[in-house]
Amino acid sequence: MKLSLCLLAIVFLAGCMIAPVVPPIGVIYNNTRAPLDVDFEKSEYGPKTGTAYTNCILGLIAWGDASAEAAARDGGISIIEHVDYEYMNILFVYQRFTTIAHGK
Repeated sequence: MKLSLCLLAIVFLAGCMIAPVVPPIGVIYNNTRAPLDVDFEKSEYGPKTGTAYTNCILGLIAWGDASAEAAARDGGISIIEHVDYEYMNILFVYQRFTTIAHGK
């Protein structure tokens, strides 16, 4: 019994480690933005910003490249100083994940 309770707790708490900061998520509509890194002591916002996207329809089809490298390439950034993410969800029919890179 103790083992099954421990395993159950691990399964439920594992979702808490998906990102450094997880803003509230709406079921009908969601459009939130949060940082991907937590080292704010040396984080600066550079003069350039680039974005990269992935899209998903009905959880069946997904495409795109939301890597920090793709976001840096989009903004002409050679040194990434800070990275944010943005998540949009409309009734789980359409979802978009955006990586936003800031740097020089």
